[in-house]
Amino acid sequence: MDFSMHTAHSIINDIIPSPAARIGFVGNPAYRAEGANDNTGNFLHGFAARYIVGEHRNVDAYMDSVTDEIAEKLKSELTHIAFVAANNIRVGDRTSLISSQKKLADAFEKLQLPIIVFGLGAQAPIGQSISESFVAPETKRLLSVISHHAPKIAVRGEFTADLCKHLGIDNVEVIGCQSCFISRRSEFRLPELMNPPRIEKTVVNVTYPEPEIKLIKEALASNSTFIGQTERFEYEIAKIERLESVEDIPSEILSLIRPGLMRAFTSSRIDFKSYHEWIKKSFHQFYSMPPWFEKFKEGYDACIGTRFHGNMAAMQAGVPSLWIVHDSRTQEFCDHLGLPQAPLKAVQDGMPIAELFDRHYETKTFARKYPQNYARFYDYLTEHDVPHKLAAPVAN
Repeated sequence: MDFSMHTAHSIINDIIPSPAARIGFVGNPAYRAEGANDNTGNFLHGFAARYIVGEHRNVDAYMDSVTDEIAEKLKSELTHIAFVAANNIRVGDRTSLISSQKKLADAFEKLQLPIIVFGLGAQAPIGQSISESFVAPETKRLLSVISHHAPKIAVRGEFTADLCKHLGIDNVEVIGCQSCFISRRSEFRLPELMNPPRIEKTVVNVTYPEPEIKLIKEALASNSTFIGQTERFEYEIAKIERLESVEDIPSEILSLIRPGLMRAFTSSRIDFKSYHEWIKKSFHQFYSMPPWFEKFKEGYDACIGTRFHGNMAAMQAGVPSLWIVHDSRTQEFCDHLGLPQAPLKAVQDGMPIAELFDRHYETKTFARKYPQNYARFYDYLTEHDVPHKLAAPVAN
């Protein structure tokens, strides 16, 4: 699949005087500069929303300090605000996102523009009780403001929908993630896996090294390709020609090691020298989507890991992908969209990658659910009067 580079524009200082510049995007971006300190998986989230709307109909709107003057300028040029929301509901978190959520709520109240939400989700452990979920007051206020300016709020899955309703936000609709519809086709299907994947031709991704250590060790042993999303440590050591031990790592890079990975090194569960050699040869981290999609043209058998968007990028590029479910976010995505999934416990128990695919990779659930999910997303955009490039749904 060929995805052209999306070009974003700033509209705070110089709004583009064009009738095509109608939708102001906030939230997850479509790309960042090389080496930026971001979760690069969110770029697929941001790219997909913009790609589906069409690059000539959107601009990036920055909401850090929306004065009355800026608000009037934005209102004169835009018809909608598109909020690419990601996991903006952090259950139990009393600090993250609070400042940015207050600024967004303030800006949305000043703008009084229709809001369309893409992919709002709650981040919580699997099994989290709705009634016992703490959500920060700033998050509740942001949800309330959005609710007053949106016919419906698209959420990732049933857990997020139930949590929103528990918080008094009733106009929600379960859509999943717009990245599932990036093909812009109603007949999209998962690729079939005819033979067990060759591990050396498999892409892996991880979230927390310690519980996923057996997956890492199998990938390392087979020289699988590792595509990172928040792996700043790996991104930096990949540039270094020779490292014999942890003691050789420069101090400014040493501070980037995640505690779980450091414990694996110091306990000899992972040999650091071997790990570094693997990273030098096989690690990649992309800061925009076109080169990420391009990477999959090299002929991979499969992709596996706990990263939702890392697997989705592979799937959209035609690579059979298996999601390892480790939190409520991934669980509700996979359940709603019908994506192939395996429990994290299977990885922790040491089930090999080939066996994980043999037991858990199937395409029938997705094929059954996709037409209705696609039609629901198409109707969601239409209800919000948002122009888009989705092909019309095909009747079952």
